[in-house]
Amino acid sequence: MLASHDIREAITDEDLGRFAEIRVAASPRDWVTPPKREPDRLILLSGTEGCGLAARSSLDDCVTVQIYVRPDARSKGIGEQLWRALVKHAYTLNRPFLFSTVDSEIAEGVEFATARGFIEIGREIEAHRRIGFEPEPKAIEGIRVVSVAERPELLEAAWHAVGADGYADIPLPSNMTMTLDLWLEEEAQIPEGSFVALEGDRIVGYAGMMADEHGLTCVAQTHRGRGIGTLLKSHQLAWAAGAGREELVSYTQGLNLAMQRVNEKLGYEIQPAWLKMRRPLSDQI
Repeated sequence: MLASHDIREAITDEDLGRFAEIRVAASPRDWVTPPKREPDRLILLSGTEGCGLAARSSLDDCVTVQIYVRPDARSKGIGEQLWRALVKHAYTLNRPFLFSTVDSEIAEGVEFATARGFIEIGREIEAHRRIGFEPEPKAIEGIRVVSVAERPELLEAAWHAVGADGYADIPLPSNMTMTLDLWLEEEAQIPEGSFVALEGDRIVGYAGMMADEHGLTCVAQTHRGRGIGTLLKSHQLAWAAGAGREELVSYTQGLNLAMQRVNEKLGYEIQPAWLKMRRPLSDQI
């Protein structure tokens, strides 16, 4: 019989800060920033030892479920009680699958997910780039690069020119929800570090910079293979050096070999993979 643990909803800013502390203690490579409040997102705390959330995933057919328990509090039933509460909420979101991202380096996390029927359906590749002296980006004839800070109106135009196709091209197990409104809210959180490539007046590439990581890097299909993706990321490295950044972090899907080659060419160091895991949301849970 499981011991009863005090599980409650995280409501205040202090609660969300505690969630972030527990998450990093349980999964040190995970996000350090608190989760955001969103409609239909359930965020739970189990004292100071565990936490979890369930919310609609950006994958159209999935509910994301994430559970974190501090290493010294594992095997006490905390994860199982969080799991039951989050799955109960997941049923209300009317999607057929559960989805979870698990650090491949944390065996207990992989075992927890596997024991509950999750199987690996993909991998996300994390890459870090230490920032030092960064040379001036090498120009490509006919291509001009400007920042979103310089030309804010180009952010919306970039969605229509390359962004929507760029998201559609990401090799994912199911369709991903991305809209113009989300693009405008999320993609260029740091306008000075987000860049657009222009050929004349035509947008042929884009590279976004979010608060904690690279955003999408995408190039028009007609212009791929010319080094524009590398050029855009080189501009981001030069911006990072000027802004005093010590490191940039990039995430790519395991099947996105072209962007992984760009990162390796620019000196990004590959980290252990994040496992993308999924299981049906069924009555057998």
